[in-house]
Amino acid sequence: MRGTCLLGAGRYLHSASGSCGRFRRNTLFEFAPLLFLGVSTAVRLVAGFILLKYLAVQFGPGSFGLLTQVMGVAAIFYMFAGGGITNGLIRNISAVFSLEEQQRWISAGITINALSSLALSAIAIALALLDGGVILGDPSHGWLYLVIAITQVVVGAGNVVLAYFSGIGEVRTFATAHIAGNTLSLLLLILLVEAVGFNGALLGAVLGPAITGVIALRQFFVRENHRGMLFRISWEPPLLKNLSSYAAVMVCAVTAVPVAQLMIRLAMGKSLGWNFVGYWQAVAKVSDAYMAFIGVIFINYLLPKLSKLRSDAAALRVLRHFGASMLGIFFFAGITMYAVRHYVILIIYSQTFSPASDLVLPQLVGDGARIGTLLLQYYFMSRERFLIVMTLELMQGIALYSFYLIFAASYGAMAPVYSHVVTSGLMLSIAVGMLRIVKDPVDLRA
Repeated sequence: MRGTCLLGAGRYLHSASGSCGRFRRNTLFEFAPLLFLGVSTAVRLVAGFILLKYLAVQFGPGSFGLLTQVMGVAAIFYMFAGGGITNGLIRNISAVFSLEEQQRWISAGITINALSSLALSAIAIALALLDGGVILGDPSHGWLYLVIAITQVVVGAGNVVLAYFSGIGEVRTFATAHIAGNTLSLLLLILLVEAVGFNGALLGAVLGPAITGVIALRQFFVRENHRGMLFRISWEPPLLKNLSSYAAVMVCAVTAVPVAQLMIRLAMGKSLGWNFVGYWQAVAKVSDAYMAFIGVIFINYLLPKLSKLRSDAAALRVLRHFGASMLGIFFFAGITMYAVRHYVILIIYSQTFSPASDLVLPQLVGDGARIGTLLLQYYFMSRERFLIVMTLELMQGIALYSFYLIFAASYGAMAPVYSHVVTSGLMLSIAVGMLRIVKDPVDLRA
């Protein structure tokens, strides 16, 4: 019908300029969260690459390898800061619509955050007194545990607030906190390195996440209707039990793969030297950068979207279309990266890191399989299938270290990436098998 835009059977006919205009606005509104997340993660990637380049030029492969060990330990603490309930808060807050219900969930989150902050700070202090810096790769680095203990509360509360913003759909606020936090963290680390040297780099690496937490808290408190929410302690058993289930999943994620990587770095450092750890971590850090981009989209866009869908069949349709797009983009981006891998290593790091280019292809293959597994894990999480996600995370950590030990004798410096490929492929196969077992009957080709 000329001059009209038919948007569906049984709907009113509107003028083309009116209805189509609203359709375009609705489409832009739907993709606005992805735009904000994309911009914030792009800033994070750029800041991360500048940081890697700066550290590589300043300290070389050996010291860079030691720095990545410190970053890995700090990341384990900070990923669990707030109780590891970020995904649970996003999922549950996005599924309710009243401010009262949202307040109940964030109060429950603050309760878990307070308890976990005390526990994690105590663990960090105990490691400072008993570990002597062995896990950090150098006995002289033990003081960093005290810094981690002090920053736990800020990082944890910041994680809770950021989960709240993501859950209620304020992606712009979420993105702004990350943009400002990553930029200021980079500047702080550079200032500390210029002033103190290598110890400044260590301090900047463990202080950085706290800056994002401070900015998130400030954004939260400037809102009149949010004041006081962070000071409400809730002891509602159903809410605490639900969030604790997500915390259990996070415990597995935090203690499985990152701990396996810590053990691999220590083993490589002793057998091959920290230079080879630096080559592997040069590739791994680039991988972490783009996987962080994917993770932000999965957590803050895909998980809320799947959680709002009550039907498993509808959620699987969304997952299939979204997953096909993500894997397609990664495939072509991976081909491009492999083709220019030598230049990527040279630009991000320096000529001394050139042996790392040999590790790029297996890392990309393993990452592709890992993305497929993560897609299925977030579907399981949206359906509250916590046991499956926990099992996959634990199995991945065990398999990653086990396959490394198997490959180390024959393949040396290539062993970590070969282990990554085999482990990721195995986890993807298991995840697909679990999906076929637990899902409702649905034609996935529809």
